[in-house]
Amino acid sequence: MNKTLCLAIAALLGLAACSSERVSHFPSYKLKVVQGNELDARAVVSLQPGMSREQVQLLLGTPLLRDPFHADRWDYTFNIARNGVISDQRTLTLYFNNDQLVRAEGNAIEHAVQQLRAEQAAAPRPVQQPQQPQQPQPVFRPDSQ
Repeated sequence: MNKTLCLAIAALLGLAACSSERVSHFPSYKLKVVQGNELDARAVVSLQPGMSREQVQLLLGTPLLRDPFHADRWDYTFNIARNGVISDQRTLTLYFNNDQLVRAEGNAIEHAVQQLRAEQAAAPRPVQQPQQPQQPQPVFRPDSQ
């Protein structure tokens, strides 16, 4: 009787320790999930009005979304999420007219400009010839049209 009582108490304590509330307090690795098109900053900055669809596709790759109802619009999205929480999200929307790039908008443009400026600031400069780094000037601004 004493053995069964001890065994039952040990089993109850073991089951109580396995409650989902207590398990959620343990630190665990949360996988970083990257989805979408990660766009090259130099490619985004080099977009020019009048480029053909093929030229844009060579620069940026195939768009993530091609809406059949809006054939003149390509959407590129990029998300980084951990444990279901999106930590970084970038979007780029391109508009075409007669297979020519007309306009681009989204936060990926500003992110690309900032990334290139940070790369230029971090690059070692020659001591003999101090030069001013050229600032990338995107054709499209996020607030245009």
